[in-house]
Amino acid sequence: MNDNGLTDLTHFLFQDEVKGQIVLDKLHTGLTAERICRLKYKEKEEMKDLCLQIHKDRILVICNSKPETLSYELKDESETESFCLQLFECENMKELYNHRIPALLMSKRKFEELKKSSCSSTLQMLSDCLAAETGDDVHSIQLARVMKCYMAEGELRLCTPSDSGWRFQKARFMGDHSSGWLLRMSSDPSKDWLIALPITKAQLCGSVTKWVLHSSSYLTLQ
Repeated sequence: MNDNGLTDLTHFLFQDEVKGQIVLDKLHTGLTAERICRLKYKEKEEMKDLCLQIHKDRILVICNSKPETLSYELKDESETESFCLQLFECENMKELYNHRIPALLMSKRKFEELKKSSCSSTLQMLSDCLAAETGDDVHSIQLARVMKCYMAEGELRLCTPSDSGWRFQKARFMGDHSSGWLLRMSSDPSKDWLIALPITKAQLCGSVTKWVLHSSSYLTLQ
């Protein structure tokens, strides 16, 4: 992978953020990775911002909030599972097998508008607007509740190499004390769609762990 690959990675993973030479040097090692994930997760006012580079023989963890700190390696599957449990502050994880989970499909642009105005909207107003977009009254009110009162939020930027360069995917997470939603969307700004899937924090932890170790179809759009 040439320097254009590094440019594409930097633009997708960090977008408009200003990053110094330390970050660029660390991204160079990602050019030979099988997969790369930038994961930001905030709960209880604590923000975690990491890049995980999955190589054939190692998993490299880089702290983006403190790029001057040394990267460290996850040596095996057990260590990776423990790392993810600690990252999401979970006592256990749950992988997803139920492919009949109801999903909500809507405009990404419209979702962003509703999320921005969710604080000033009533729950009923927000739910009605979501239902008008998704056509699903029951699950729209569940999504509306989390949008108004979420306690945890996260973002995943997933990168996999291909013959023509890198393939990019985005996903976000919002959750309250009992439920949550995974929001999958295209990284192409010209494609205005969003898929919302109900997911618990334990299920998110399990899906991220599976993606890091084996690649998860639940997180990527396959």
